[in-house]
Amino acid sequence: MAETNPMTGQRITEFTESYMGKLFYFCLKKTGNSSEAEDLVQDIALNILTALNKGVCPVNFPAWVWQIARNRYSVWADGKHRKAESVTGSDIGDCEIRDDSESVLDRMIRSEQLALLRRELAFIGNEYRSIVVAYYIEDRSIRDIALSLNLSESAVKQRLYRARNILKEGMNMAREFGVRSYNPENITFASSGSQPSGLPWSAVDRAIPKNILLQANNNPSTVEELSMELGIALPYMEDEIAILHRATLLAKIGDKYITNFFILDKECRMDSYNALRAGAKERSFLLQEFLQDRLPDIRALGVAGGHIDDNTMKWCLLPLMVDYCIKAVAGEADIYHPAKRANRENWGFVGYEITDMPENTLMGHNGSGNGFWTYKCGDYGLWDQVIEPDYESTVLLYECFRNGRKVSDFSDMENRCWRGIDGKYAHADENGNAVPDIPVFRDGALDTIHTMLKTHRNYEKLLQNFSDAYGATEKILKKYNHKVLHDTMGYYIAMEMISARMMAVHDLVDAGFMQIPEGTGKSVLGMHMIID
Repeated sequence: MAETNPMTGQRITEFTESYMGKLFYFCLKKTGNSSEAEDLVQDIALNILTALNKGVCPVNFPAWVWQIARNRYSVWADGKHRKAESVTGSDIGDCEIRDDSESVLDRMIRSEQLALLRRELAFIGNEYRSIVVAYYIEDRSIRDIALSLNLSESAVKQRLYRARNILKEGMNMAREFGVRSYNPENITFASSGSQPSGLPWSAVDRAIPKNILLQANNNPSTVEELSMELGIALPYMEDEIAILHRATLLAKIGDKYITNFFILDKECRMDSYNALRAGAKERSFLLQEFLQDRLPDIRALGVAGGHIDDNTMKWCLLPLMVDYCIKAVAGEADIYHPAKRANRENWGFVGYEITDMPENTLMGHNGSGNGFWTYKCGDYGLWDQVIEPDYESTVLLYECFRNGRKVSDFSDMENRCWRGIDGKYAHADENGNAVPDIPVFRDGALDTIHTMLKTHRNYEKLLQNFSDAYGATEKILKKYNHKVLHDTMGYYIAMEMISARMMAVHDLVDAGFMQIPEGTGKSVLGMHMIID
């Protein structure tokens, strides 16, 4: 006795349990008679079960079932109304494009296809939709449509012909919306560069654009494909895509769109992490030796007063040194000055699928204006330490540190600003001078520190380590990245390599070389000012 294919049995069970009732309603609606509906259901079921028992294994089972149902209904309708011109099943293509007294709309209502037609109108372009609605729904003549749209009658007929084929194909489909379902909360972003217009963040502040970008990531798609996949009506999809295209977050290749920035999925993030982590301990301890050797010389440059301890200096200098090394191997791929985009703005953007990583490698470098910077640490409870100062505060700090302002000379407005600064980023000494409580690099001090690093005995080893990490990261990102982004690959590699900042911090905290402050809520670790 032959054994039944498990998939066949599963499909038969699915059909009998999930479709028989729906099919009866479908047939009753079509025939208007319960007896004829029962006969038609039996005919449909016989065809489906016969095919399944013969080993047919459709990829899209629901679409296949409804296609057979519509085909058998067509056979039934042809037999019953052989003399009548009608639109059967879901095929509006049987309806001639003609301009006569009989309303096409009447015939479509009679064949109960208007709902399908309205559904499919959401999936065709504007240039077709307006003509189809005017002709089929409003029952206007070809001549009238041509005059209103300033087109020739021939052009209107050609578009109707093309639209009819598109609609026919769509109405023969059992569309399933949201096949790839996304939760946009599972993606996070990082950016760098100048963003005066509010882009890119203003373009991704809602769920719909995020889902579009996720669907189009490494996946060139037409507007219609995106519309069907995400279950968003085409008119709305067209508007959303236009916004993302103008924002340069979507690139257009022919008639398809693809994400114009890199979104790292979980697998890519893990591969990249492992590649960077492989040489991390060597990097960390080479940098530790540099700081041990040269910290007194760096202090001698006057970048910090005696009240600022060595631990605070290390938290500031370590990521600075990592950034120097990344820049040395990345060349022109500067995350702070990304290549100019098509809209002439200078910013870069990266997306990350939220992943359970082996360690938190988040460390940003935020600029608050007027030379005030913060290495913002994502671990040890330091992300929400003392908040960076606002723009007015950085103006006052810059003035104080550059020109030696006394608190007693402040205007009323400056005094109000000082109250938010005092005891956080600076304090007044006994003579009323504003004294920085964060490192301040002035008069080319950072260039001098860079020279110290380049002339240190560990520099060649460090450079080789970072170069190896760069090459490994490049190989991984190209594997997961569409070629449309290969010309800007250096930016994404550099953005990935800044994970080395936090890896180094973890290694040197674990080694006892750096300490976590007790009061993270009052900490200013990583904050510094650059005055040139």
